[in-house]
Amino acid sequence: MAAIQSLRKNSWILTLVIGLALLAFIVTGLDTSLFSSRQSNVVAKINGEEFTYDEYYSMYEMLENQQKSNGQELSNSQREQLHTMAWRQFLTGKLFEKAYSNLGISEYKSYLNMQGISDDEIQDITVGENIDPELQYYFRNPQTGQFDKDVLLNVLSNLSAAKENNPEFYESWVQFEKTLHENTLRRKYVSLVANGVYVTKLDAEDIATSKNEQFTIEYVKLPYEDIADSSIVVKDSELASFYKTIKNEKRFKREKGVALNYVTFDILPTSDDIKAVENAVVAKAEDFKNTKNEKLFLNLNSDVAFDANYYKKGSLAASVDSFAFSGSIGDITPVYFENNSYNIAKISDIRLGADSAKVQHILVTSENAYNVVDSLKKVVENGGDFAALAKQYSADSASAVNGGLIDWFQEGQMVRSFQDSSFFGNVNGLYIVPSQYGVHLVKILAQGPKSKRVQVQVLSKAVTYSQQTRSKVYQNAVKFVSENRTKEQFEATIEADQSLIMRTATTEENQRLLPGIDDSRQVIRWAHQNKKKVGEVSEIFRCGDRFVVAVIDKVLEEGVQSLDEVKDVVKVEFINEQKKKQLLAELKNVDCSSVASVAQAKSKTVEESANLSYASMSGPNIGFEPAVFATLSTMEKGAVSKPIAGERGVYVAQVTAKQTADVTTAEKEKEVLKQRASSVMTNSIYKILEDGSDIEDNRINFN
Repeated sequence: MAAIQSLRKNSWILTLVIGLALLAFIVTGLDTSLFSSRQSNVVAKINGEEFTYDEYYSMYEMLENQQKSNGQELSNSQREQLHTMAWRQFLTGKLFEKAYSNLGISEYKSYLNMQGISDDEIQDITVGENIDPELQYYFRNPQTGQFDKDVLLNVLSNLSAAKENNPEFYESWVQFEKTLHENTLRRKYVSLVANGVYVTKLDAEDIATSKNEQFTIEYVKLPYEDIADSSIVVKDSELASFYKTIKNEKRFKREKGVALNYVTFDILPTSDDIKAVENAVVAKAEDFKNTKNEKLFLNLNSDVAFDANYYKKGSLAASVDSFAFSGSIGDITPVYFENNSYNIAKISDIRLGADSAKVQHILVTSENAYNVVDSLKKVVENGGDFAALAKQYSADSASAVNGGLIDWFQEGQMVRSFQDSSFFGNVNGLYIVPSQYGVHLVKILAQGPKSKRVQVQVLSKAVTYSQQTRSKVYQNAVKFVSENRTKEQFEATIEADQSLIMRTATTEENQRLLPGIDDSRQVIRWAHQNKKKVGEVSEIFRCGDRFVVAVIDKVLEEGVQSLDEVKDVVKVEFINEQKKKQLLAELKNVDCSSVASVAQAKSKTVEESANLSYASMSGPNIGFEPAVFATLSTMEKGAVSKPIAGERGVYVAQVTAKQTADVTTAEKEKEVLKQRASSVMTNSIYKILEDGSDIEDNRINFN
């Protein structure tokens, strides 16, 4: 109370402070963003138009879900690849949408939030005369295997109901419809571009002539490989001069980036950690053997969840297969080590099961689905027509039109609960089966041969490091960082300590992984957001089972790579260039008036190659040698060439015959050239659109 009273008495002070703060805001135009921690959600600006991170990330989530739906567990590197793929697809979609709109070949579809084709066009490719091939593939009659338009129409007529009763299917259809719009527009656009390509008659005639005019040669080849690399003296000054002549080639272009030096502190289990894991599994063996609820027990004690599958002999891992098919329910194995884990296997059930089945089913998705299915089961048991009931009540429109029939299927083609009921039940039996799609009434019509199936559970604990081990490694990293705050200290300490290895990496802004380091995007973000702090040592980053400490070595601007960065590649080319000069110099002292005289002087064999042409640029035992073929194609019969420096050696050749063949015509070549040019143009469309757009990439601001 005293504090409140004091505040009341001195309220004039508070009023004055607030007044001064407001005055400062008005006078200085204080940036209100200083008081906000809110980060912009704009991941990209394309020609001035802003796009949010959510739009890009939804593309990533779609790709990730597609991979997961295939039962594929994604590694960290695969996730990083998906991020790159998602960005490319996101950017491609936006650039193409703008192109479609500019050409007037699309219209905005508000319900899909995208540029699409007209209502008449979408109707034509879904239910009209030109149904999309993918639709024809997915909506086939199970008995004939042919596209069944009635099945498709039945699904489309039930879309409104599916939005409420089966939202997962409805969302899948929406995504599929988006794809139909995108693919149709893309084909239109590509066709317009491809049809804009023109090939002149003169070009076609030149190509036809270069293929039809053929020649035969005798030649001597002096391979560069005959001269040992070690015999070539490479001076740094000469290498630098040579690089100046080739450095402007596209292959030596460098993107902007940051060069890092970094060291890792790996968290590895100690021998004590390994023994502790083994002891923990041994201690649970008896409880595992005696438990009546393996699912709950494994959820509480194991890295491997309860496995509802029933296995045939030979389909289990070799370490447990013979045990599983020679033991009884409740038997367990001794502790064994496999896949970096200590394990105990237990036989939890043995049954006879079929390997295939043919059934009818009725799927109900309403809130009271179980009661509805139970009522339908009683109707069938009292003589009701299963097929008629399926047509009337089943939410599975694809099978409902055929009386609920699902023809022969094998393991893995149906969800687990549906498959087990069909394989382990009795022919003509009726079974109520819940699944993620709703509740099914299943009638087994026929089954394949039955055999022994075994259900095996595994109590498993992966060998991993303890909290104590992790803390010890972290303390080592803390000590390193506290004692090494500059690049010089960082490098000197690593050089003196043989347990540490300094790694280097040149990173681009949107790169997501350091080589071999999981979850290392955070290190790359730090480097690119702290470019001005060259030589400063980073904080400690936790990257998977490692702690990483980095230092910025240098900031690389966009441009040409330095000789040091490409020295190995340039050195190989320089050595070949010196060999070329050496061989040409040697031939100045040789009689090159005939191929035979060169062969004799250089102890080589005269070789022959026939039916060559300028267009081919290669021949048997010669390989791809553009300079050689360009020279020989212009020579007269009987002429001997001067020494020609090629890709793989120096050649002296004589044209021994020339003839005109009927290999092709100008008309054929014109068509080939047009197809090739159209293909090149089609494959270049995205790059052309990208180069012609102003793209601001802000991914560095996000994880």
